[in-house]
Amino acid sequence: MPALRLFNFAALLLAPFGFASSGLAYYNYVHYASRTAPFVPIVEKFDLNSLNNKTLPVLVSDQGPSLMVPGDSFQAIVSEIRSAAKVWSDVASSDLRLSYQGLISAGAAQNSPAVEVDFSDEIPPGLIALTGPATRGTLSSGPSGQFVPVLHSQILLKRDMSQTPSYSEFFFTTLVHEFGHSLGLQHTWTSSVMSTSSTNASTRAIPLSQDDISGVSLLYPAPGYLSTVGTITGRVTLSNGAGVNLASVVAISTSNAAISTLTNPDGTFELAGLPPQQYYLYVHAVPLVSGDNLILPTDLKGASFPASPNFTTQFYPGTRDFNQAQWVFVYAGNATAGANFNVVSRTLPSIASVLLYWYTSASVPVTSPQLFVGVPATLLATADSGLLQNNSLAPGLNVGVLGTSAQIYDLQLYSQPYIAFNVQVGNATGTGPKHVVFTTPNDLYVRPSAFSVVQNPSPSINSVAGTFDGSGNRLVAVGGTNLQPDTRIYFDGLPGTVQGVGSDGKWLVSPPAAPPGYTATVVALNSSDAQSSLYLQSNPPTYTYDLGQNAAVAVSPQYLTPLTDTIVDVITQGTNFIDGQVVVGFGTGDIVVKRVQVLSPTHLQVTATAPSGLFAPTALINITNGLRILAQSQGTPVVSSAAPQQ
Repeated sequence: MPALRLFNFAALLLAPFGFASSGLAYYNYVHYASRTAPFVPIVEKFDLNSLNNKTLPVLVSDQGPSLMVPGDSFQAIVSEIRSAAKVWSDVASSDLRLSYQGLISAGAAQNSPAVEVDFSDEIPPGLIALTGPATRGTLSSGPSGQFVPVLHSQILLKRDMSQTPSYSEFFFTTLVHEFGHSLGLQHTWTSSVMSTSSTNASTRAIPLSQDDISGVSLLYPAPGYLSTVGTITGRVTLSNGAGVNLASVVAISTSNAAISTLTNPDGTFELAGLPPQQYYLYVHAVPLVSGDNLILPTDLKGASFPASPNFTTQFYPGTRDFNQAQWVFVYAGNATAGANFNVVSRTLPSIASVLLYWYTSASVPVTSPQLFVGVPATLLATADSGLLQNNSLAPGLNVGVLGTSAQIYDLQLYSQPYIAFNVQVGNATGTGPKHVVFTTPNDLYVRPSAFSVVQNPSPSINSVAGTFDGSGNRLVAVGGTNLQPDTRIYFDGLPGTVQGVGSDGKWLVSPPAAPPGYTATVVALNSSDAQSSLYLQSNPPTYTYDLGQNAAVAVSPQYLTPLTDTIVDVITQGTNFIDGQVVVGFGTGDIVVKRVQVLSPTHLQVTATAPSGLFAPTALINITNGLRILAQSQGTPVVSSAAPQQ
C-alpha cells in the first residue's frame, strides 16, 4: 500500500473524493480483499488498542507560520487547532479521544500513533491545507473485521497565513475537516463538515452534522452505540443489471441533516449509523471533476475499482419527483433491506453540486444561512451544469423545498454563473435544516441543509472591557445583543467561563490565561442554532490582557530516564497555572506525560516516561496554559539543572 497519501481542502473549491464502505455510513479509505462479490470493505483507521486510554495525541509543530494576518498570533492558531481536535473528541458515540499534547520540535522522531500538525510552503496555490494518513501498518483484525491500522497522520497548513484569520469561520471548519481526514474520513456531498465546499454547511458554532457523527462513530464505535442506530441496505444497478460503483446513497428527513454512504463495486450498499425515524432515500452520481478528485478504493495489490458511468439522480422507489418519494423506516439495532435503485445512465454531466450563498445585514456571505419565519431572504446559487443553458435559466428549471411549507419565488438569472431566488418560511415550517431540490425535465439535484430556520437573530458583541470580581480576580465584561442562555464567549479558540451578569446587563466572563499584554479576538457562538457574532462582525472586537511579568522556566532533572517514570520539577516566574488547564510536552509524542500536578501558580510537577534509548533533555519542555505557550522555541528562557529547584 502507498506510504503517503495527502488530501486537500481548497480555499475556493474542494476536490471531491470518497470511498465505499458496506457497514459504514460514510466514505472511508477502503480496500477490498477480492475483486469479486461479496465485497467486504477493509478500512483504514487508528487501532484503539495501540493508544493509551484510547486517546490519540495531537502535536503542533513549534515552527509556526511565516506570515500571519496583522494582529494574529501562533498562540491563536494553536488554540483553534486544539478546539478543532476537541470537536471530534467530544463525540460521545465514538470511542476515540483526541488530546492536544503540546508542541513537537522540528525534526523530532515520532514513532507512536499521533496526529501531527505542521506548516509547509509546499501546499499548492488555492489550498490552505493537505491532510491524510502518512504511515500505515500491516493488515490487522478487530471485533468489526479486518482493517489497516493508521500509524501516523499529518495535517499540513500553509506557512503563509496572511490571508486567513485564525478566528474565521472558514479556518476553523477547515481545521475540523482536516482532522476528520486524519482519522480516516473522506469527503461527502451531504452538507457535513466532511463535505466539499460546494455542499458544506458547517459552522464554527456547530461544526459536525449527523453525517460526521455517524462516520466517526462507525469507525470507532463506543460500547452500545450500534444498538441505538439502524441500517438501510440495498443495491444500485443500471438498466442492464450491472452494479453501480461509488454511487452516493443519501438518507434524508425533512428537518434533520442528511446521512450518506457510497456503494461497493457491485452496487450494494449498507447505510448505517441512522438514528431511528423515517427517511427519504435518494441516490446520485459522485461528481468526478478531474483525475485526482476521487481516490478510488483498491484491492490489496493497489489496483483500483473505477467509478461507474454517470447517471440521473433518483428518489426511492424510482422517481425524479420528490413528491412521489416514499418513506423508508429505520429501527434501532435493525436493518431495513431491499431499498434498491435501478438508475438511468447519461452521457451529459448531471447537476453535481450547487453552492448557496446568503448575505447578512453586514454583507457577510454565509452558506447554509439561518432564516426567520415570515422574513423573506434572497439566496444566490452557483449555476452548475444543468441549471443554465445559453446564459439563461435552463428550460423547466424549478426550485422547491423537500417536505416543508417554505415558499420559493422570483427565480431568476442573477449574473453569470449565479441564479437567485427568494425564500420565505411560514409558521408551519419548523426550525432546523431544510433541503432545497433543483429539478429540470431530465435531471434532479438535492442540496441538503441548504438553509436552517431559527427563532432568534445572530448574536453580536458591542463592548469588551476588563473588570474584577469581589475577590479581585480579573473578569471581562462583555456587552452585546441577542446573547442567549446557550451562547458561548470565545477568546481566540478557547472559551471563557461565564460567571454571571452584571447590574448593567453585561456578561461577566473569566478569560483563559494568556501572555501579558496579549490581544485576543472575542466571538460569541450559539450552541443551539449555529449562529455566530461573526455573521454581523467580520472584524470581531478584541480584548487586551493586563501587562505583567515575562515568563521564565527552570526544570530538573536535566534528562528523562528511558522506560522510567521521571518526576520533573518545574519552577516558573510570571505564570498563573490552574490545575487541570495545563498541558505539558517534551517535543515529541514518543514521550508520554502521565500526570501534570499544579502545586502553585508558578510550580508544576510533571511525571513523564521516555521510550527505550531516548535520554530526552528536559529543557525541551513546552507548557501550554490557556493561550500562553512557554517553550524555548517560542522565546521563553528554559534552564535545566540536576538538582531540584527551590
